[in-house]
Amino acid sequence: MLHFVHVLALMAGSVDPAAAGPVSIKETATRVVAEVDGAAATEQAAPPAAAGGYKIVHEDGATTLTLDNAEISLSNRLQFRFTDEIPPDNVRLPGTTSDGQSKPSFRIRRAKTSLEGWFWKKELTYEVQLSWAGPEAGASTQTPLEDALLTWDASKKGAFKITLGQFKVPLGRQEMTSSGHLQFADRSILNGEYTRGRDVGLQISGRVASDKVEYFAGVFNGNSASRTSNDNTKLQYNARVSFEPLGKVAYSETGFEGWDKPLLAIAGQFENNDLSGATNLTDLNTTILGADLMYKYKGFSLFAEYYNRKRKPEAVSGTSSNTSGPAAQSSGTFHSNGYNVEAGFFLKRDKVEIAARYAEYDPSDKVPSNRRNEKGGVLNYFILKHTLKVVADFRALRDDLVKETTKELRIQTQFIF
Repeated sequence: MLHFVHVLALMAGSVDPAAAGPVSIKETATRVVAEVDGAAATEQAAPPAAAGGYKIVHEDGATTLTLDNAEISLSNRLQFRFTDEIPPDNVRLPGTTSDGQSKPSFRIRRAKTSLEGWFWKKELTYEVQLSWAGPEAGASTQTPLEDALLTWDASKKGAFKITLGQFKVPLGRQEMTSSGHLQFADRSILNGEYTRGRDVGLQISGRVASDKVEYFAGVFNGNSASRTSNDNTKLQYNARVSFEPLGKVAYSETGFEGWDKPLLAIAGQFENNDLSGATNLTDLNTTILGADLMYKYKGFSLFAEYYNRKRKPEAVSGTSSNTSGPAAQSSGTFHSNGYNVEAGFFLKRDKVEIAARYAEYDPSDKVPSNRRNEKGGVLNYFILKHTLKVVADFRALRDDLVKETTKELRIQTQFIF
């Protein structure tokens, strides 16, 4: 069509009013060929322009819209789980007809939607995440809101960032790892005991020392997420430092990374949360010192974490004598320590993985023989890495105080889209 338009234009101009007479047919034909060849060359050389000044890309389970002055990424996570709960021989589960009878059930373990990106400038980022299948540990049941945060990279290179809003407190690598990037169907029993998930507060963080050190420091309300105010006059304080000498280690379990060279992360962390006066019960002033390690190389992964927790019950005043939790078990300051170890290996690169876990903690060193532990194994089949996978794990949960062991078989399919 473009060539035809050129021909008509040149034929219409075959008579040159400035010339002495009409232009010859041969001369017109020569000009047509020259114009057509030039237009074709221009068409081939010009790169395709972005339609409307935007770009849409779908990659790794997220759809990203990029504009000149903003970017927004939409992602959904769905976990469909089958669980067969096997109680001790002397325990009857609700809905069963006899002691020791197992109880199979299906559930939507997680259904989440997240929006994240940047606006105005790339160093000003945001994230909003909603949970449609019920709240995670430490969250309020009044709203589906999980994350709502704004981060300003003041250094413009990731060395010093300021974050405010509601997000995960920097305590525990496994807690800080998304549920979509776990090795087992869920986190270990330590997670619900020592970490509280999300809270509202202010945090500074960054990566320094040639990207080998990551740090976090924050102050938070110290109560459940999505609350409108603090429960008392005290705040929670957190700090975490991770040393990664061989390169950046992402918050993702399994050994997808580290095939070509080993990866190592060693971290130390601190938390203090004084809940004195938060309720009319005996509240606790809790201080946690912790450490964790992550190592990956050639399909092998090793994760370990340790928590040293000291808890001090508040001084009871008034006429109320109510107590709760470990404070009801003993008086005075007590320690409650725990650890978790997980190791995995790919039988087929990036496709089939096996792993084992052992976790244990002591609710109170003032109470004898009350330890609790978890032993488990998992078989993972990855179709598109964590984006599409099937997880099958089996675990035994032991409570030494009541001398009972509960077992669980969990089969879970995960889609991130």
